[in-house]
Amino acid sequence: MKVLQLFSDWKWTGPAEPVLSLCEALGTEGVDVAVAYRKTPIEFPERTIEKEVKLRGLKFFDGFKLNRYFAPRDWFFDMRAIKAYVLQEQIDIVHANLSHDHFTTLFSLGFSNKRPLIVRTDHKRDGTPYSYFMGWAFAKTDGLVAYGKKIMISDMKTFSYPQERTCVIPPAIKTYNGPVKSLREEFGIKENEKIVGVIGRLKPDRGYDVILRGFRELKNRVDGVKLLVVGRSSQIEKSIMKPISELGLENDVILAGYRVDDYFSVISTLDLFVMMRAGSDGSARALREVMAMGKAAVVSDNGMLPELVQDGISGFVVKSDPIQLAEKMELILKDEQKRISFEENAKKVAAEEWNYTAQARKLTEFYERLLVLGKRPFPERNL
Repeated sequence: MKVLQLFSDWKWTGPAEPVLSLCEALGTEGVDVAVAYRKTPIEFPERTIEKEVKLRGLKFFDGFKLNRYFAPRDWFFDMRAIKAYVLQEQIDIVHANLSHDHFTTLFSLGFSNKRPLIVRTDHKRDGTPYSYFMGWAFAKTDGLVAYGKKIMISDMKTFSYPQERTCVIPPAIKTYNGPVKSLREEFGIKENEKIVGVIGRLKPDRGYDVILRGFRELKNRVDGVKLLVVGRSSQIEKSIMKPISELGLENDVILAGYRVDDYFSVISTLDLFVMMRAGSDGSARALREVMAMGKAAVVSDNGMLPELVQDGISGFVVKSDPIQLAEKMELILKDEQKRISFEENAKKVAAEEWNYTAQARKLTEFYERLLVLGKRPFPERNL
């Protein structure tokens, strides 16, 4: 089975890591998979998809433009180039991960009787919203993949998508087993103080208002507690700085910035992790990394967060409400046995269920099922 995975970006964004790690695992399952990505257009010192693909030794093709910005010349180039590559390499399945590579694939191959199967992974945290063009694209798509049940249910309802052509694969994570060190001294946190952690892009739509108000309520209930905020954003003034000032939390919230080299040491320093809303891809990578390192979490019931945290087993699931959040944080921080139990269960579920081998096997089985089903009849619905 030959699969071409498309990713129309060069930046190391949310969906990039799970896509590349899944491609690695697919290779071990006997799938001949190649990754096509947008080449890095500038000198960039940080991680990029191109760097990671080559570092991991993945089979790749960098002859497409995959430019998701307004560039008609690049778009028409790819429509011809993708078709030529697919025919030359005898690709069985083209797997699109972002809307641009999805549409480009359809315009390149969708009108050919000899085309390979076309599969799309929906990386949007709330599912893809309906539009006429998206309706057309999903109707021409032979298989649909999502990381969460809520996302898949939303897409099936929105696009009247047939269930037999869908696959929900659990998100996976590479567990870190390297050395870590306590960063309490660096952050100015005393040994007897508790640390609640937040990790993510610091955008206003991530629920930081709820977290900060919940933390202020927590301080009225628990002595000696600090909030450690890890991440960056051009909108940090609106999402973090202004609320901190308004709530009088300047001495209790520590801004750790964007961490790379000591990222997992930061996680190991936490007593508790909180997330109210996942990033735009919905996979909540930071939450999964934290749980894989054996940390308890309190999350909201938004998106697929309640699918990752088992309420009362590996943490708590609450409404996006500051009081509920404070109550559950207090319960974990004051009950050491419960916290330890949550930590053990979090680490166990990450090891047993969130691994790329299991994910790759499930996706391989889905590919095989789609090859038996064949191309999707078109149209199956009135757009």
